[in-house]
Amino acid sequence: MIAKYGRILTGISAVTLLSLGVSGCSSEKQGVAEPGPSPSVSSSEKTIPSSVVPVSASIDPCELISAADLADIGKFESEYREGGAARSCYWGHSFENGGDGFGFGVSVRDAQTIESVNDNGGGLQSADINQRPAVSTEDPNSGDCTFAMKIDDLSRVDVTVTGEDGCEIAEVIAGLVEPRLPDIP
Repeated sequence: MIAKYGRILTGISAVTLLSLGVSGCSSEKQGVAEPGPSPSVSSSEKTIPSSVVPVSASIDPCELISAADLADIGKFESEYREGGAARSCYWGHSFENGGDGFGFGVSVRDAQTIESVNDNGGGLQSADINQRPAVSTEDPNSGDCTFAMKIDDLSRVDVTVTGEDGCEIAEVIAGLVEPRLPDIP
Protein backbone atom coordinates (compact mmCIF):
# COMPACT_ATOMS: atom_id res chain seq x y z
CA MET A 1 0.00 0.00 0.00
CA ILE A 2 2.79 2.44 0.78
CA ALA A 3 4.31 1.67 -2.62
CA LYS A 4 1.43 3.65 -4.11
CA TYR A 5 2.46 6.69 -2.06
CA GLY A 6 6.21 6.06 -1.89
CA ARG A 7 7.08 8.68 -4.48
CA ILE A 8 4.78 11.19 -2.80
CA LEU A 9 6.37 10.55 0.59
CA THR A 10 9.89 10.71 -0.85
CA GLY A 11 9.18 14.02 -2.59
CA ILE A 12 7.37 15.49 0.37
CA SER A 13 10.07 14.38 2.79
CA ALA A 14 12.65 16.20 0.64
CA VAL A 15 10.49 19.34 0.86
CA THR A 16 10.18 18.81 4.61
CA LEU A 17 13.95 18.58 4.96
CA LEU A 18 14.43 21.67 2.81
CA SER A 19 11.89 23.62 4.85
CA LEU A 20 13.71 22.70 8.05
CA GLY A 21 16.97 24.01 6.60
CA VAL A 22 15.38 27.21 5.32
CA SER A 23 13.72 27.91 8.66
CA GLY A 24 17.10 28.22 10.33
CA CYS A 25 17.21 24.86 12.05
CA SER A 26 20.83 23.81 11.95
CA SER A 27 23.12 21.60 13.89
CA GLU A 28 26.65 20.31 13.64
CA LYS A 29 25.30 16.83 14.35
CA GLN A 30 23.32 15.07 11.67
CA GLY A 31 20.39 12.94 12.76
CA VAL A 32 16.71 12.49 12.27
CA ALA A 33 14.06 15.16 12.36
CA GLU A 34 11.50 13.96 14.88
CA PRO A 35 8.08 15.28 15.68
CA GLY A 36 8.20 16.91 19.07
CA PRO A 37 5.40 16.70 21.57
CA SER A 38 2.28 17.27 19.55
CA PRO A 39 0.71 20.65 20.22
CA SER A 40 -2.57 18.98 19.32
CA VAL A 41 -2.58 17.14 22.62
CA SER A 42 -5.15 18.32 25.10
CA SER A 43 -3.82 18.69 28.61
CA SER A 44 -7.08 17.35 29.96
CA GLU A 45 -7.31 13.64 30.45
CA LYS A 46 -10.37 11.67 31.30
CA THR A 47 -10.38 10.13 34.73
CA ILE A 48 -10.61 6.41 34.20
CA PRO A 49 -11.78 4.25 37.10
CA SER A 50 -9.12 1.70 38.03
CA SER A 51 -11.52 -1.13 37.15
CA VAL A 52 -11.81 0.12 33.55
CA VAL A 53 -9.00 -0.77 31.17
CA PRO A 54 -9.10 1.06 27.85
CA VAL A 55 -8.78 -1.06 24.73
CA SER A 56 -5.67 0.96 23.89
CA ALA A 57 -3.75 -0.37 26.92
CA SER A 58 -2.64 -3.44 24.95
CA ILE A 59 -1.41 -1.50 21.91
CA ASP A 60 2.33 -1.09 21.32
CA PRO A 61 2.77 1.99 19.12
CA CYS A 62 5.96 0.54 17.57
CA GLU A 63 3.98 -2.41 16.23
CA LEU A 64 1.54 -0.20 14.31
CA ILE A 65 3.96 0.30 11.38
CA SER A 66 6.31 -2.35 10.02
CA ALA A 67 9.62 -2.08 8.18
CA ALA A 68 7.87 -3.67 5.19
CA ASP A 69 5.35 -0.79 5.16
CA LEU A 70 8.20 1.69 4.77
CA ALA A 71 10.59 -0.38 2.62
CA ASP A 72 9.72 1.43 -0.63
CA ILE A 73 10.89 4.76 0.75
CA GLY A 74 13.91 3.59 2.72
CA LYS A 75 15.23 2.18 5.94
CA PHE A 76 13.69 3.70 9.07
CA GLU A 77 14.81 3.32 12.66
CA SER A 78 12.17 3.34 15.41
CA GLU A 79 12.39 4.47 19.02
CA TYR A 80 9.84 3.90 21.81
CA ARG A 81 9.20 6.69 24.36
CA GLU A 82 6.69 7.45 27.10
CA GLY A 83 5.61 10.90 28.23
CA GLY A 84 3.00 13.57 27.78
CA ALA A 85 0.18 11.11 28.60
CA ALA A 86 1.18 8.89 25.67
CA ARG A 87 3.17 5.85 24.67
CA SER A 88 4.90 6.85 21.44
CA CYS A 89 7.06 5.44 18.70
CA TYR A 90 9.13 7.69 16.47
CA TRP A 91 10.36 6.54 13.07
CA GLY A 92 13.26 8.29 11.40
CA HIS A 93 14.86 8.02 7.97
CA SER A 94 18.30 8.95 9.26
CA PHE A 95 21.08 10.67 7.38
CA GLU A 96 23.47 7.96 8.57
CA ASN A 97 21.46 5.32 6.68
CA GLY A 98 21.40 7.35 3.48
CA GLY A 99 18.05 8.92 4.33
CA ASP A 100 16.85 12.48 4.23
CA GLY A 101 16.07 13.04 7.92
CA PHE A 102 12.31 12.61 7.51
CA GLY A 103 10.51 11.38 10.62
CA PHE A 104 7.05 10.84 12.07
CA GLY A 105 5.47 9.69 15.30
CA VAL A 106 2.62 7.43 16.36
CA SER A 107 1.26 7.95 19.89
CA VAL A 108 -1.29 5.90 21.82
CA ARG A 109 -3.28 8.01 24.29
CA ASP A 110 -5.14 5.84 26.83
CA ALA A 111 -7.09 8.70 28.42
CA GLN A 112 -7.66 11.16 25.58
CA THR A 113 -10.29 10.94 22.86
CA ILE A 114 -10.58 12.49 19.42
CA GLU A 115 -12.92 15.03 21.02
CA SER A 116 -10.01 16.32 23.15
CA VAL A 117 -7.65 17.16 20.28
CA ASN A 118 -6.47 20.78 20.46
CA ASP A 119 -6.63 22.99 17.39
CA ASN A 120 -3.11 23.67 16.04
CA GLY A 121 -4.36 26.87 14.42
CA GLY A 122 -5.87 25.60 11.18
CA GLY A 123 -9.05 24.26 12.74
CA LEU A 124 -10.21 20.75 13.52
CA GLN A 125 -11.32 18.68 10.55
CA SER A 126 -13.49 15.60 10.95
CA ALA A 127 -12.28 12.69 8.85
CA ASP A 128 -12.57 8.97 8.41
CA ILE A 129 -9.57 6.71 8.01
CA ASN A 130 -10.79 3.43 6.54
CA GLN A 131 -14.22 4.24 8.05
CA ARG A 132 -12.73 4.91 11.51
CA PRO A 133 -13.68 8.29 13.03
CA ALA A 134 -10.74 10.68 13.07
CA VAL A 135 -9.88 14.35 13.52
CA SER A 136 -7.01 16.22 11.90
CA THR A 137 -5.42 19.52 12.79
CA GLU A 138 -2.68 21.43 11.03
CA ASP A 139 -0.43 24.31 12.01
CA PRO A 140 -0.89 26.75 9.11
CA ASN A 141 2.56 28.26 9.64
CA SER A 142 4.69 25.12 9.74
CA GLY A 143 2.47 22.53 8.06
CA ASP A 144 2.84 20.23 11.10
CA CYS A 145 -0.15 17.91 11.23
CA THR A 146 -1.76 15.35 13.51
CA PHE A 147 -4.38 12.78 12.57
CA ALA A 148 -6.08 11.41 15.70
CA MET A 149 -8.08 8.19 15.27
CA LYS A 150 -10.65 6.80 17.68
CA ILE A 151 -9.80 3.57 19.46
CA ASP A 152 -12.72 3.56 21.92
CA ASP A 153 -14.69 6.02 24.06
CA LEU A 154 -11.62 6.56 26.25
CA SER A 155 -8.65 6.56 23.90
CA ARG A 156 -7.12 7.42 20.56
CA VAL A 157 -3.98 7.03 18.45
CA ASP A 158 -2.24 10.05 16.91
CA VAL A 159 -0.08 10.14 13.78
CA THR A 160 2.08 13.27 13.80
CA VAL A 161 4.18 14.57 10.91
CA THR A 162 6.17 17.79 11.09
CA GLY A 163 6.80 20.12 8.22
CA GLU A 164 5.23 21.23 5.00
CA ASP A 165 2.55 18.92 3.56
CA GLY A 166 2.34 17.16 6.93
CA CYS A 167 -1.36 16.35 6.58
CA GLU A 168 -0.93 14.57 3.25
CA ILE A 169 1.76 12.33 4.71
CA ALA A 170 -0.01 11.88 8.06
CA GLU A 171 -3.16 10.70 6.29
CA VAL A 172 -1.20 8.09 4.31
CA ILE A 173 0.53 6.85 7.47
CA ALA A 174 -2.78 6.82 9.38
CA GLY A 175 -4.15 4.62 6.59
CA LEU A 176 -1.33 2.15 7.28
CA VAL A 177 -1.86 2.23 11.05
CA GLU A 178 -5.66 1.90 11.08
CA PRO A 179 -5.92 -1.77 9.97
CA ARG A 180 -3.71 -2.73 12.93
CA LEU A 181 -6.04 -1.08 15.46
CA PRO A 182 -8.69 -3.09 17.30
CA ASP A 183 -12.29 -2.76 16.20
CA ILE A 184 -14.16 0.04 17.93
CA PRO A 185 -16.31 -1.55 20.67
